[in-house]
Amino acid sequence: MAKSQIEGILESLVAAAADREEDAATAIFKSLLDIGRKKHTLVLDTCHLYLVKHSKLSRNHRVILLKLMENICKNHIEDVSNETAMKLISLGSAEMTQSSDVVPEWQTAASNLLSTLGLKYAKEVMQELLTKFQTGQLPHFFIVSTLGQLATSNVGEVVPLLKVVMARMLPMLGLAKLDNMQWVFSNAFARFCEAIIDYVADEQRAEASGINFQQFEGEVFSAYDTFFNVWLLSKDARLRLAVVEALGYAVHIISAEALNDQLPKLVPGVVQLYKKQSEHYYITQCLCMIMEASCKKECANFTVLLDNLLNLLHQQACAPVDFSSSMAVKNHNEVLRCFTVACKFHPQRVVSYLLTKLETNQDKIKGGTQEVFKHLMNSCDKELDDKKPLIVSGMKILLNEQSLKIRSTFGQVIITMALHHYLELEGGFSMIEFIVKQCAINPDDKLYAKQPPGDNVSPKTLKSMSANVLQIITTTMPHMHPVLWPNLLEFIGPVQYIEATPILCRCLAAIASKKRENQDDDYDIDFEDLVNLPKPARIVSSLIVLLGKPSVADRGEHILNCLQSMGPILQEELVDLWDVVIPKLLNYLNENAGCDTWDQKHWEDLILKFLSKSLDELSNEDWLLEFGNALGDKEYILRTYEQFPEEKGFLYKCLGVVMRKTTHKQFVHTNLEMMFATIRHSNQSEREGCAISSGFAASSHLDIVAEKLENVTKQDMVKKSKGFFGFGKDKTDADIERIKATVLLCYGYVCFHSPPNLITSRVEVSILRVINPHFSKVKDTIVKQNLIRTIDLIGRSVHPDHLKIPDFIFNGRSDLINHLLSYISAEPGTMPVLTETKSLAIRALTTLVKLEPYLTDADQYDILNVSTDAILPSPPLSPNTKRKDITITPEESNELTNKAIEDLTKLLIQISSRRYGSDNLESIFKHLDPWSRSSDSTERLRAMNCIVRLLEDYETNTREKEEARSLPLQVHIIGRLVPRCLDPELAIRQLAITAIQTTLKISSCIPGEEDQLVNALSLLKERAENDEASSLFSLCTDLSKVLCKKLHTEFLWPTMQVLLEGLVDYQGHSSSGACVVLNNFVKQRGSSLAEQVPDLIDGLHQQLPHVTNPQTRTGTLRCMRTLCHQYLQPVVTHLLNKPLPWDVELVSLWQVLTGDTQLMTNVIKHLLEVLVLTLPYQERSRTSATSGVASYQRTETPIPKAATQALAILFEGEECRDVSKELFSKIFSILLLRVGVSACIEGDKKNPTDPSVIAILAMRKLLEHTESEVMITFLDQQSAWSLLEKEDTYPHGCLHLARALSSQYPELILPIVEDLSSSLSSIYDPQRITVVAFYSELISTLNAETMSLAETIMNNLLGRQVDANYNVRMYCIRGLGNMADIKGTEVSKFSTTVLSAMLAGMDDREDPSELITMEAMNGLSRIFDRIDEGHVRPILINIALRIRPCFEKPTASVRAAAINLFGTLSRFGNGPSEGPFHEQIQTNFVSLLLHLNEGDPTVVMATKSSLQKLGPLIKSEKINNMFQKHLNPEDSILYADFLNDLCKLIVVDFTEKVNFYIMASVQFFKSMWPEVRGNAALFVGYMMGNLPKEKIGIVSKEHVCEALIHMLKDNSPLVRASTAEALSLLCDY
Repeated sequence: MAKSQIEGILESLVAAAADREEDAATAIFKSLLDIGRKKHTLVLDTCHLYLVKHSKLSRNHRVILLKLMENICKNHIEDVSNETAMKLISLGSAEMTQSSDVVPEWQTAASNLLSTLGLKYAKEVMQELLTKFQTGQLPHFFIVSTLGQLATSNVGEVVPLLKVVMARMLPMLGLAKLDNMQWVFSNAFARFCEAIIDYVADEQRAEASGINFQQFEGEVFSAYDTFFNVWLLSKDARLRLAVVEALGYAVHIISAEALNDQLPKLVPGVVQLYKKQSEHYYITQCLCMIMEASCKKECANFTVLLDNLLNLLHQQACAPVDFSSSMAVKNHNEVLRCFTVACKFHPQRVVSYLLTKLETNQDKIKGGTQEVFKHLMNSCDKELDDKKPLIVSGMKILLNEQSLKIRSTFGQVIITMALHHYLELEGGFSMIEFIVKQCAINPDDKLYAKQPPGDNVSPKTLKSMSANVLQIITTTMPHMHPVLWPNLLEFIGPVQYIEATPILCRCLAAIASKKRENQDDDYDIDFEDLVNLPKPARIVSSLIVLLGKPSVADRGEHILNCLQSMGPILQEELVDLWDVVIPKLLNYLNENAGCDTWDQKHWEDLILKFLSKSLDELSNEDWLLEFGNALGDKEYILRTYEQFPEEKGFLYKCLGVVMRKTTHKQFVHTNLEMMFATIRHSNQSEREGCAISSGFAASSHLDIVAEKLENVTKQDMVKKSKGFFGFGKDKTDADIERIKATVLLCYGYVCFHSPPNLITSRVEVSILRVINPHFSKVKDTIVKQNLIRTIDLIGRSVHPDHLKIPDFIFNGRSDLINHLLSYISAEPGTMPVLTETKSLAIRALTTLVKLEPYLTDADQYDILNVSTDAILPSPPLSPNTKRKDITITPEESNELTNKAIEDLTKLLIQISSRRYGSDNLESIFKHLDPWSRSSDSTERLRAMNCIVRLLEDYETNTREKEEARSLPLQVHIIGRLVPRCLDPELAIRQLAITAIQTTLKISSCIPGEEDQLVNALSLLKERAENDEASSLFSLCTDLSKVLCKKLHTEFLWPTMQVLLEGLVDYQGHSSSGACVVLNNFVKQRGSSLAEQVPDLIDGLHQQLPHVTNPQTRTGTLRCMRTLCHQYLQPVVTHLLNKPLPWDVELVSLWQVLTGDTQLMTNVIKHLLEVLVLTLPYQERSRTSATSGVASYQRTETPIPKAATQALAILFEGEECRDVSKELFSKIFSILLLRVGVSACIEGDKKNPTDPSVIAILAMRKLLEHTESEVMITFLDQQSAWSLLEKEDTYPHGCLHLARALSSQYPELILPIVEDLSSSLSSIYDPQRITVVAFYSELISTLNAETMSLAETIMNNLLGRQVDANYNVRMYCIRGLGNMADIKGTEVSKFSTTVLSAMLAGMDDREDPSELITMEAMNGLSRIFDRIDEGHVRPILINIALRIRPCFEKPTASVRAAAINLFGTLSRFGNGPSEGPFHEQIQTNFVSLLLHLNEGDPTVVMATKSSLQKLGPLIKSEKINNMFQKHLNPEDSILYADFLNDLCKLIVVDFTEKVNFYIMASVQFFKSMWPEVRGNAALFVGYMMGNLPKEKIGIVSKEHVCEALIHMLKDNSPLVRASTAEALSLLCDY
C-alpha cells in the first residue's frame, strides 16, 4: 500500500528533528506536537519506527524524539491504545538499557517516557521493568530509577505491587558495588517508602486495600540493614545523602522493636555524617524523622540518646545562618523542627537543657538558645504551659547581658514571652525593666564605641527596637497592663532611665488615658502603699525639667500627654488647669517643633509660665515645698543631671520659680547654697540657669540673694582653698574666671528681676561697685560675654520704661559704652565671626543708647565707626580652615554673622531715632557709604540693608515732624544709589530703589501729602526682578525721568558728576545703570554735544573692549549710530574686508546699522549685489595619487562669505524687518543659490566660519526675521538644516525649502521662479542642481489657477532632462512626476509629454543605482492617479510587464516603487482593460502576498497599499473586505494568522486557482530572501491545510510535498522553521 503524504512528511520531520539551529529545532518539535494532537498514534508509531530502524541515530536526535513521545503521551494518555503503549514501553525500556553506561540525558528521556506511560499502564510498565531484573545480575541504573519515579507518580497503582518489587530488588542490593548503583537503589527505596507512607496516610484507601506498614516491615528492614551497615560507610557524599534520605523514610515503616534496637547505632551513625557532608539539610531531615518516629513509637532507647541529640542540634541552631543559601535556611528550619518534635514529647528535658545553655559566656550559644526558645514558645505553647515559671526564672540570667546583639535577640524573645503570658508570672516584670534599660541607652556613649566583631547591632538600632517592643506590648496586649501599670512609674526620674523617658511617658499615657476614660478601679495609685514608686512631686518635677527640651526623641509631646492623662493621680488641684493648658502646649509643639525658626527661649518661658500657674493653683504651700525639695535635692541633681547640662540649667530656672513663689526664707537659703554647690561654672547652660534662678529669687528675696552673691565673690573667687585647716584643692585662674562669669551674670539677672523701687538705689552703689573691677583686662571669652550680658541686663533694668521713672539718669553709661567698644575692637572685622561677642556687645550698645541723656557726638562717632568696621566686612568662615582655636562650623559662623548684622541695623536705627535730623542721618550714612560701593556683594548687601532700614525708619517716624523732614535733597546719597539700581544682585537693586524712593519722600516739602511720582517708584521694584537687559534699561529710563523732574536745577550737574564715577563701578550692571541715566540726560541736550561727536567716533573701537556690560555697550553704540549715518557706505566696504571670524566690536558695528530703514535698504541691496557678481568659489582640478582619477576641488572666496555673514548679522536687527519682507524674494533666491553652492565647498562643517554654516545661518535668520514661523517649524521638523550642510544631501534640503515656501508664501513663487530661471544654465553644477531640485518640489504645490507657472517650470525641467549631471536628470524626472500633485483637471493635457518622459527615464542607461528608474515608477504611480483610462490603455499591459521584474529587484526602494505603481494601475482595471489587467493581478498575486512580510518596511507598506487598491478587482468581496480591514499601511499584522485566514477564503472563492497559486508559490522556494522563502512555505501550507478533503485532488500534492520536504534542508533556520509549521498543517494528506 502506497504511503500517504503525511507519512512522508512525518518521516521528514522526524528525520529533521535534531536541527542544528535551536529556533528551527523548536519549530520542528512544535510541528510534530501539533500533528500529534490530531494523529497521536501515527506520530508515536512513526517515531517508534524511526528509532527502531535507525539504531545508529545520534543521541541528541533520540532524546528529542523520546521527549516528543513523552509530551504526546502526557497530553493523550487516555487515548494511547494498549498496542501502542506496549510498543512504546518496549521501546523506552530498550532505549533506556541499550547502553550499559549511564548517559543521563538519553536514558532520562526514556525513563520519563516510561513514567508517563505508567500513569495509565503502571502494571505493564512494572512488568517490563521487572523483566530486566535477571537473577544474579544487577539491573540497569535507570531501571531502578524509573521504578522509583513510577512509585511516586502513581501511588495508588504501584504500592500494591511494591512487595513484589522489593522482593526482586533486595537480593540485588548485595551485588551493587558501584556508588552510582547504590545511590539509585537508595533513592528508589526512599521513593518506595515515601509512596507507602502516602498510601497509608489515606486511611480510607489503606483500609479498603488492607495495606499497612506491617506488610512491608521485613523488606524495608532488610534494605535498612544494607543501607545503614554497608552503604552509609561509603566515601561518596552523594550516596551517603541518598542513604540518609532512605533511612529517614524507612524508620516510619520498620517495627517499634526493631527501631528501638537500632537507635543506639542508627543515631550515632547518622550524626557522624555531619563531619563528612558539607550539605546538612538531608541529615537533619533524617534525624527529625528518626526523632518523630521514635517518639511516636515510644522507643525507650531514644530517651537515652536525647541529650546527645540536643547537644548536636543546639550546636547547629547556634551556628550563623547563610541566608543567601536556600539549603542553609532549610537546614536551620529543620533543626528548629527537631526541637519542636523533642519538646512535644519531652518538654521538661528540652527546657532544662536550654536553660543550662544560657549560663555560658559565649554570645553565639546564648543567641542560638534564645532563637530556639522563641521558636518553641510559638510552636509548643500547650506543652510548655506548666514550664513557664521555670523559663521566666531561667531567662533572668540574660538581664545583665553586655552584648548588644544578645540584648536585641532577648528583646525579641521577651515580646514572644509577653504574647504567651510569661511576663504575668513572678519575675516577669524584670524583663520589662530590661527593655526599659535598652530604651535608655545613649547611642553616643563611648561605652559602645568598640563592639566585638560579631556584634553587628548598633546602640541606636537596639534602642529603637526596644522602644518598639515596649510600645507593641502596651498597645496590642491588654493582658500586660496589670504588669505595666503603675510599675513603669518606677523608671521616671532615675538617671539611668532618662533616655527612656519618651517611650515610658508614651506607654504610661496610653494606659492611663484608657483607664481614666473607662474609670477603671486600678487607675488610682496609692503611693504610700507602693513604696517603690516615686512620689507625685518627684514625678512632676522630673517630667517638667525634661519638658524644657521637648525635641529630644519627641519627648515633649509624650511628657505632656502623660501629665494630662495622670493629672488626677499626681495632683487633683491641677487637673482643670492642665486639661486646658496642656492641649495648647501640644498644639504649639505640633506647629513649631522641628522648624528652623524654633525658639527655645520662648518655649522655656511657656513651660515656666505653665509651672508658675500650676503652683498658683495650689491651696497651700506644702505641695509647693515638696515640689521644690524634689527639684532641689542636691544628691539627686548630682546623680541625675551631670551629663545633661541643659536640663540641669532648666531645673535651676524651675527652682527659681518656686523660690519666687515661696515665703520660706530658709528654703531660699538652702536652694541658693545647693545651686552654687552643684553648678559647673564651665557650662553656659548651667550658668544661665543659675543666674536666671537667682534673678527669680531676687524678685522676692533680694537681700538673701545679694548676700549669697557677695559671699561667693569673697569665698569662691580666690585661688586658695578655704577647706578645713586649709586643706583642699586650690583653684586655677581658669576656675576663678568661670566662677566670675557666673557671678557677674547673676548680678545682671538680679538687677533685671529685682523690684524697681529697690534697684535704683543699689545699681551703682552695690552692683556696679562689685562689677567694675572686672571690666579691664578681660582675657577669657566666657567672662567677656557674660560681662556684656550683664551690661545689657543692667541697661534694660534702668530704662525709664522698666523703672516707671521718666527722668532717671544712669551716670555709668559712658564707661560701659567704652568697655563695650573695646570688646568689639578686640575682634577685627577682617576675621570671620567665631563667637557671639560682637552680637552681644552690639545689643548691649543698643540698650545703652536708649537711656537718657542723648549720646555725645564723640560717643556716637565711636559707636558708628567701631561697629560698622567690625560687622559689615566680616568674611565667611572657609570650610577648609583648620585651626585649633576654631571650634565652630561654617554654618554656625554664618548664623552668628547674620545675628550680628541684624543687631547692628537695630543699633543704627536706635541712634537715628534718638535724634531725627539731616545732620544725624548724614553722619550715619557716611559710615555706611564705603561699604555700599564695595567690590564684595555681601558687603554691599549688608550696607544696603542697613541704609534702607535706616531710611524707612526715619521716614516713618518723621511724617508729622516738619523740622525733621526739612532735609535737603541728598545729592551724594542719590548719586551713589543709582548704580546700585542695576546691581547684579536682585536684592540690592530693590533695596536701592527703595532707598531712593524713601530719600525723595523724606525731602518732600509738603508733609502729609502723597507724591504720586515718587510712589510710582514702587513699581520699579517689581520690574527689578527681571534680569533682562531691556527690562533694566526701561527701569533706569523711568527712574531717570523721575529724577529729572524731582531734582532741582542746581543739583543736576553735581548728580551727573557722581554718576560719571559710577561708570567705573566694580559691577558692570551698575555702570550700565549710570550709563542709561546719563544717556537720557544727553538726549535732552543733544545740540550741546555736537562738538563732542568726533571724539566719540574716534574712541569707539578703543572704548568698546573696556565696556563689559551689554547695556553700557548699547548706550555707547546708540551714540555711534547717529553719528555714523552719513559714512555708512565706506564703513560697509571696510568691514567686508575684515577676516572672519569678526570680534564682538565689529559685530556690534554691523548691528548698529539696523537703526535706520532707508540705510538698511541700501546696505542689503549692496550685499546682494556682491553675492551675485563675485565668484562663488574657486575650482581647481586634482588627480588622485593612488587611482589616477581626476576630480575638482572647490575652495571658498572671502568676499561672498563675508557678505553672507553680514546679512546674517543684519537679520538679527528688529529694525530691518520691513526691509527684509520687501526684498524677501530677491534675498531668498540669492541665499538659496548660496546655500547650494556653499554645501559643495570643501571645509569643516563644524567650524562656525565655514561657508555652508554661514549660508544656512543667514537663511534661517532671514526666515526668523521675517516671521516665517510656518517655514521654520516645517524645516525644523524635517531636519532640513542638517541636510543643507552636506554636498550629498543638500538637494533634499532644497525640497523641504520649496515645500515650506509654498506653504507660507505662495504669492512669492512666481518672482522667485523668475529670479532662479537664469541659473538653470549656470556653469556651476551646484546652482543647476539647486534650482532643479527646488523646482521639482515646487511644482507639486501648484493648482489649476497657476497652470501657466507649472507649464513654465515643466518646460524648464524638460530642457534639462538631457543634462550631463546625473542628479539634474533625476530631479527633472521627480519634478515631472510631481505634476500629478497639481490640483485641478489640467494635468491630462500634459500627460503624453510627461508619460513619455517617464518611460524614457525608466530606460536611462546611465542609472547604476536605479534611482532614476525608481523616480520614474513613482512618478508614473502618481500620474496614473490623475489621468483617464484612455490615456493609459495603449500602454497598460506594457507597463505591467515592464515593472513585474522590478518586484524582485535587490534594491528595496525599487521594489516598493514597482509594487506601488502596480497598485496604482488598479484605476484602469475596469472597463475595456478589465480582462487583461485581471490576468496581471492573478499573475502577481502570490508575489505580492509573499512580499507582505519581508525585511524592508517600505516594501511591506507599499504591498499593503497596493493590495488594498487591487482588492476590489480580485472579484471576491470577502477577500477585498479582509484587505481593506487588515492591511492599513500604518498598522502591523500578524502575518501567519492573516495568511491563514486569507487562504481559507481563497480555497472557497478561487478553488480553480488554488493549484496555480500553490505552484506559483513553489517558484519562490528559490527566492534570494529567506523571509520570502519562508512565506512561500507558509502560504503553501495554509493553502493545502485549509483545502477541503474532497478538493485535495486538485493539488499536485506529490510535487508540492516533495518541495516542502526539500525545504527542510534550506540553509536558513527561518525557512526551516516556517517549513516545519507548514508541514504541520498537512495532516490530511
